[in-house]
Amino acid sequence: MKAIFTALFFVITLSALTLDEAIDLALQNHAKIAQAQASFQAADERESGAIANFFPTIGASQTRYDRDIKTSGASQTTRLYANLNLFKGLGDYADLRAANWTKEARRFEFDAAKADVVLEIKYAFYGYLKAKDTLAAAQESWRAAQKQAKDAQAFYDQGLIGDYERHTIALEALQNEQTALEAQSALEVARLTLQNAIAQPLLGEPIAPKPPIRAAFDRAKLSAIMQKNRSELKSLTAQINAQKEQKTKAISPALPYADLQFSKEKYKYDDGFSGMDDQTVTTLTLTWQLPGVIKPYFDREAALYEQRALESRMIDLKRTLELQLASADERFLLAEKAFEVAKASLRLAEENLRIAQNRFNERIASASELIDADAALWRAKERYTLYYYDKLLAIADLERVIESDLTGLKK
Repeated sequence: MKAIFTALFFVITLSALTLDEAIDLALQNHAKIAQAQASFQAADERESGAIANFFPTIGASQTRYDRDIKTSGASQTTRLYANLNLFKGLGDYADLRAANWTKEARRFEFDAAKADVVLEIKYAFYGYLKAKDTLAAAQESWRAAQKQAKDAQAFYDQGLIGDYERHTIALEALQNEQTALEAQSALEVARLTLQNAIAQPLLGEPIAPKPPIRAAFDRAKLSAIMQKNRSELKSLTAQINAQKEQKTKAISPALPYADLQFSKEKYKYDDGFSGMDDQTVTTLTLTWQLPGVIKPYFDREAALYEQRALESRMIDLKRTLELQLASADERFLLAEKAFEVAKASLRLAEENLRIAQNRFNERIASASELIDADAALWRAKERYTLYYYDKLLAIADLERVIESDLTGLKK
């Protein structure tokens, strides 16, 4: 018997799915994560390409001369060379720094994508549990209504109530059955939503988290954490820095260029002729196109305006995030208070139904009073479930806004 219980417990444990496990699955499988990771890897490759501009280029050439009349010139020249870019008007340096900042921006966008997926999973996970609890409450109300209908039929057979009361209670049972069917359908939709979020079938039954604790948070502290942690702010800051490098690159055509070349030249002569010996040549080339300053000026001005556009986006983003923070915090405060009220309402509704059932059985109360009490209990259960999970979702929203766990931030 003990072995059977142990095996059963293992199967139940194995089939459970926690929120953390669902998040891990989503981070492994979600298309948004793959997209953000690919963008980061592309930026990493572009950074490597920008570094490659500083590597020397190596080449070789061979030239053969076929003349109708033999002369003293070389009949074949073989040349090996290496070019090194010393200075390219700051353009290569600007490209490299811009690539560095762009890579940073993509990395922060990757972090933001992970945070978005975590929030999506929490909504899907809590949505499934909410639908499951709603179905359980609906089925309980349906079973209670069926019992009431059976009791009403017995009272009718004994001549204690009339057709109207019997039909009214039977109708209530049918309506409760319809509500339970709707709740069953909603649970199936929630299951499919969660499966889509984790990008695989549910291999375990999601288990409810611990009940949300009563807490309050200092909004100023939350705002400071948000300003420090939010990946979108970090990404946009990196984009602004990358754009500043574009201003530098824009003026590079107006600056001098410097190249260093090393070459080894080998000459071959026709029989009977001689010429230059093989030689090694080092060449330093300086180039400065003085007339080419008009277009770089306008390119730099364009880059400056694009930088200002990004800075305006930063101002708007900060305002939007502050609004998101305030909204999430207000939602949490509402859900917290409403949940406490819902708990009290549920206790009263359960007691009220018990009293109404006893009064109906004693023929003191009418069927309408019993139905009203049953409906009030159903509404109380709905509100309890709504605000229980709304509080969890409000916490999830707050954690996404500040991009940090709320643990340890209780006021």
